[in-house]
Formats: sequence, C-alpha cells, structure tokens
Amino acid sequence: MKNILFTIAATLVFLHAFAQIPAGYYSSTAGLTGDSLKAALNNIIDGHTELTYTEVKEALKQTDEDPADTNKVICLYSGWSYAKIEFGNGSEQWNREHVWSKSHGNFGDLPPAGTDLHHLRPADASVNSAKNNRDFDYGITQYIDGSGPTDCYTNTYIWEPRDSVKGDVARMIFYMATRYEGENGEPDLEIVDYVNTAPANDSLYGKLSTLLAWHHADTVDDRERNRNDIIYYTYQGNRNPFIDHPEYVDSIWTAPAGGGSTSTSLFISEVADPANAAYAKYVELYNAGSTTINFGTDTWYLSRQANGSTWSNVQLVDSIRAGETYIISYNTTAFFNSYGFNADLNSGTVSGNGDDGYFLYHGGNNATGTLVDAYGVKNVDGTGQPWEYTDAKAVRIFSVTAPDSSWKASHWYVSSAANDSDMTPGWHRRLLQWNGTTSTDWHTAANWTDGTVNSAFIPDAGSHVSISSFPNKAIVSGEASCGGITVNGTNSFTLGTGSVLTVGGN
Repeated sequence: MKNILFTIAATLVFLHAFAQIPAGYYSSTAGLTGDSLKAALNNIIDGHTELTYTEVKEALKQTDEDPADTNKVICLYSGWSYAKIEFGNGSEQWNREHVWSKSHGNFGDLPPAGTDLHHLRPADASVNSAKNNRDFDYGITQYIDGSGPTDCYTNTYIWEPRDSVKGDVARMIFYMATRYEGENGEPDLEIVDYVNTAPANDSLYGKLSTLLAWHHADTVDDRERNRNDIIYYTYQGNRNPFIDHPEYVDSIWTAPAGGGSTSTSLFISEVADPANAAYAKYVELYNAGSTTINFGTDTWYLSRQANGSTWSNVQLVDSIRAGETYIISYNTTAFFNSYGFNADLNSGTVSGNGDDGYFLYHGGNNATGTLVDAYGVKNVDGTGQPWEYTDAKAVRIFSVTAPDSSWKASHWYVSSAANDSDMTPGWHRRLLQWNGTTSTDWHTAANWTDGTVNSAFIPDAGSHVSISSFPNKAIVSGEASCGGITVNGTNSFTLGTGSVLTVGGN
C-alpha cells in the first residue's frame, strides 16, 4: 500500500549527523565563474566510487528512506511511500528512476552515469514508465496513475514534477551536465533550452530556462542536504555542488533570451477584438512560472494606452496558478454569452479597438510600476502597425515562455480577421493531437484531443499540434495557425487551395 507523504517539521529528526561539506572541498573554485567554474567542479566530483546497478537498489533504501517509517522509501515524482521490500514493476511497487534519462546519452544501467546515485531516485513503477524519457518543462495534462492522481503534468515531450521536488530535479540535471564532460569514454551531457532533445539518443536534456526557474522557486532543503551527505560519506565519495552552493548555478548558466524567468513569469498571451461581438473583447494572461502568483500580496496592473496617448489601468485581483491563464473581459454578459464562462476580472480598461496597446506592470500602474510585458509599442498609435488587431486576435506563440518589455512581432501571431468563435480564452500552451473522429476539417474542435478529451477549441499559435494516422486526414481551409507542428511517420495533412497555415509567429 502507498502512503502519502506529509512534510512536517517534526520529521526532520531523522537527519543523519554527518559532517556535511568537508573543509576545503571547493577551495579550487575560488573566484571562478562560467565555464572555468564548471571545469573546476568537474575536476572535484569526477572519478567517484562506482556502484553496480544492484548496489544502487540497496543504496536508495537509505538515501530516500521515509523519515516517518524507516521500512519505506519515498517516491520522487508522486511523493508516495512504499515498503522497501516492494521493489518491482507491479502495481504500488517502486523501482529505480534515472532522472537524467539513460537514453539521453545512451549510457544504460552501466557505471558511472547509469549508476550515479546523484540522479537515481525511487519512483512508483508506473509513474516512472509514464515519465519515460521526457524533458522537463511545464506540462498540460495532470498525470493520473492507476494508484491515483499525482501532482505531475505531462504532454508528448514534457514531464513536469510536483512543485516540492522541482528544484531537486533541476539540481540533479545540473550535476549530471557538470559531472559528465565526455572524458575517459564517458558521455558528454549538456543542457539545452528546448524539448524533444534525444530522438537519436542525443546527450542533451531540456529545458534550461525552466530548470533555472525551478532551481530558484524550490530551494535546497534539509532532506536534499542529508541525501548529498549520505552519497558522499557512504557510497560515492563525491557531492552535488549545486546543493552545497546553489549560487553556482547562476554563475554557470544563464536563461536564454525568450526563455523562462525566475521572478517575472507572467505575460500577455492573447488579445481579442472579435469582429462580430465588440463587447466580448478580452485580454488573457499566462503564468509560465512554477508557483502561484497571489495578486493580493503581489501588485500587478494591466494598462491600456489608447491611440498611443491616454492611459487606463486595472489592478489584478485574486491569483493565478502556475501554468494557468487569467482573463480580463470588457463586458461580463457579452463575454459569458460568447464563451460560456465568466472571466477572472471585468474592466472597462479592456476596450482596445485594435490600435490600442496593452502593457503589464509589476509593483504599480503605468506611472509607478515596472514594465514587464508589452503588446504594442508605447506612445505609438497602432493603426497600420504590425500589431494592429482590429476585428481580429493576437496570440503569443507556443515557444515563448517569458515576458518581454519590448513588443516583438516574432513572438506573436496576429490574425487577419476573427469572430468570437475563433477566440481561445483560458486556453494557452496546449498540445493537441489530430483524431479526425468527426470529419477532415482542421477547424472542427472535435477533431482534436489534448490526450484525454476532445479539445474545446481548434489549434491556434499558442498550441503545438501532432498529426498521426487516423481514418480522416486533416484538411486546412482558409486561415489557420499553430505554434508548432509534428507530423508522425508517413502521415500527412492537406493544405487546401488558397489556404494559409501559419506555423509560429508572423
């Protein structure tokens, strides 16, 4: 039977009384940054004592022991507690999870990389299988296991662990990329800022910007420090430096432009001015971070500048969870009549006529706050500009996961025309799979699924689509868009005569 782990301060009494960081262990890193620091750390932690894969199984019973019951271990992704003797691949059993998936470098279960305790953890057997070799980023669909729901989210190429171990996962990935640099026949592991990184067993893992955000959001705790001590003193004789010195992460890696953010993860994801329903306008925001933003304690404003001149502001209320949207509508009744649900906030500020700019401010309004994200250019009338959205909509493309205080056309798809039926409120960064159950029409929502249920909307630039084999082949007619597209195997879709499919931004 599984037990849910509840973290309470009293459980910390289990911590082993090790000496922790040995004196002088990191002395050779003094004054170093960047690649020089990474190389110095590699020299410190490589050449560790190697375990067999069988020895790893026994070691995990100590490194990941449940403090509430020493006969059990805690599974990394689910937090479930299983008896140490329940090792295997069956229901409610645990096995060994390679956090840096062994196919990302093709090192298998062999030492040193395949048996390195610093990235091997107990995991529920079926949850481990579901994670497979996915990269780490923000998922879309909650993973529900046969043993119950988890706090992990997933899609085709992505695995998002529960919040309380996001930082642990990030630091394990940083360790692997530092420990294994291609020396002595070992793999050369590197972190990149995209997903689907190892279609041919490439020695890569993603997504860097997301891992950096998780490292900052979920900081090192005593369980992590204790595990580091056990591995050093009892088993391998080396340490994870990013547990001992979390600041080393920022000294080596920097989030790429357009990547994730550790503090300003909120951005504008859609601007809507439907041609057939002027009062059903709205602005959608998206939280690309790893934690909930509480607008009661963290001040945010959405501001509109009309015709490059007059300003109006609305302060955001309530909160927005990680990976979710927040909608500000212009008219409550019109919004509900068009979309069938209520927005998070209603304000006359959201009355943009297609040539007005929207700007997101933190800490105050347009006069007192810090500009975080922009749709449009300040002090410029949008008429005739690339960002004009009159009787249309603009969607932030799927690949953009961070705000930008300067508007960039490449980050957006602006439609030529759109009605309220073309809008996608409350629906950003989706992965959609073609199922063709209703017809061949790309524009029929029921022909798409998010992996569990039929889609509420057809694809737009905020979604990535996957085309697989189904009886009805997808046909694009008129104007369509998506943030990215994967055509699996020999499958295909048809672009109708005179039709346009825009993939990515403008």
